Formats: sequence, structure tokens, C-alpha cells
Amino acid sequence: MTPRGARKHQEHHQLKDIEDKVAFITGGASGIGFGMARAFLQHGVKVVIADVRQSHLDAAASALDRSNKNYHLIRLDVTDRESMARAATETEKVFGKVHILCNNAGVSSMVAMEDASFADWDFVMNINVGGVVNGVATFVPRIRAHGEGGHIVNTSSMAGILALPNPGGIYSTSKFAVRGLTESLRMALGPHNIGVSLLCPGLVRSNLVDTTLHLNTSASAQSAGGPFAAGGSPLEAGMDPLAVGERVVEGIVGNEPYILPHGEFKDEVAESFGEILQSFPTDRDVDPKRQQFEAMRRQATTEAKRLAASIG
Repeated sequence: MTPRGARKHQEHHQLKDIEDKVAFITGGASGIGFGMARAFLQHGVKVVIADVRQSHLDAAASALDRSNKNYHLIRLDVTDRESMARAATETEKVFGKVHILCNNAGVSSMVAMEDASFADWDFVMNINVGGVVNGVATFVPRIRAHGEGGHIVNTSSMAGILALPNPGGIYSTSKFAVRGLTESLRMALGPHNIGVSLLCPGLVRSNLVDTTLHLNTSASAQSAGGPFAAGGSPLEAGMDPLAVGERVVEGIVGNEPYILPHGEFKDEVAESFGEILQSFPTDRDVDPKRQQFEAMRRQATTEAKRLAASIG
């Protein structure tokens, strides 16, 4: 059965059949990452599960079928570029060429923007944005080199489309950055037969808050995160991570630019973009030279998007 959303581009997309392909997932031992891993394994993908927390890797190993030889576990800090390179080499030694990269590792922040220190900003940005950059810079040259095509999924958030109020501003900042990176990367990699998708989930049952508090031991982070640690996280009411993983499979097979599992945000997104459209001036003439430049830019963007949508 063809996954929902795959029909439009599957005749062109190199990864319309992901069976026997190799996937590398950061933050892969719990939450959304582990949902991706399980979904991939169900579709015959060989999966490397990379995660910074050994306890999560141990739990993932216990949850998976030990007789299944299609997964491999690596402990990885995504901010460590040398470790990322070693993980890529280890993946190729174990399974061969990597075709699917899921830059999924991330943390949250409950520190208000006006109270945040440089350390609070760096903690979130180095993992949520820097980790994606490190994954792209490490794996894209390897995927290009084997010439068999591939796909990259970068995990942003609905908070990368709809800005969060305090104390979620630092998190939103990082996720908006991942969104911009991913949309540009999709256009850049189209000529190389590599698809790129932006994953923007809403609430998902995950260990995001717990992992954040485990990794960020600063007093400000512990103080801000304390109420969630004591009273439970709203993420407990979230979507099943495996359901998100299945949507990621559909997104890869369909070469979808955006993977949006949570339908409850559609009206709010429309309102937000409506506010942007209403803010453009309608009573001012546009300089012809500026208009000419923007027409050229728009044409280049349109062509890049067309190519990215029809790779294969």
C-alpha cells in the first residue's frame, strides 16, 4: 500500500522504495527519534540510532527485537563534530552507504528570554541548530559521493512556524532557524538528487523536558524546568511517536517539503500568515530596478523548488 502523500512525486523520487536503505537518526533512542527508528525498521530500513544518553540507548535496545540485525546503537553528542564524523564512518562500516539522515536531536528551554544568560542561549542553539549543521556538513558529502540519492529530515517544531510566548522564546528561535536552514537546503540539494523535508510536530509523547534538565544542569535551567519536572510535562498528552515516525516515512517516500503530523494547527497557521500578508503596503510604488531584481530572485527560487520536487 502506498503511504499517504507519496503519490505526487514517487515516480521521480530516488527513495520511493526505502527498503534496505540505511538511515542515521540523532536523538534516536527516545521520543520522536525512536518513533522514526521503529517505523523505519518496520519498512525494512537499516537504522543507526544515535543518542547522547546511554540510559536511553539501553532502553531502546531492550525495547527492540534483539534478533533484528538491522539496527545499531551509537552514543553521540551532536555538538561534537569529530564524534559525528566517527559515527558516520562507523555507520558505513556496519551497514554501508547512508541514504537517510534524520537530524532530530533537540532540547527545550524554560528560561524566559529576558532572564537568559549567554549560556542559556548557547545550550539550546548549539544542540538544536548546531547539531543540524553538524549532521548536514558531515553526511551530505557522503550521500552526494555515492550518487544513489538520499533524503534528509530535519526536526523543527510547530514552534518553528508559530512563535511561542515566554518562556518558549529561545526554543522557538532555534526551531525557526532549523526551518530556514531546511527550506534553503531543499533547494540546494535538488540538483544532487537528495530530498529534504522539514518535520514540524506539535505535542508528542517524549522525554524532551527530562533530557533538557539532564543535560543542562545550570541553576537557571533547573529552576525554570522544576515545575514541569515536579508536575509532569504536557508532552505526556502528545501524539504517539510511532505515528509521527510513520508520517516521516510517508514524507520521505513522497518527497514532501513539510511533514506536519498535527492537523490542529492549520487554522492558527492560516491566521498567522494572514497577519503577515496584511502587513504589506498596497499604496506604494515599487522601484522598477528593485522589482526587476526580485523577479529574478523569484524565478530562481521557483526553479529550485521545481527541481527539488521532481528529483529522481
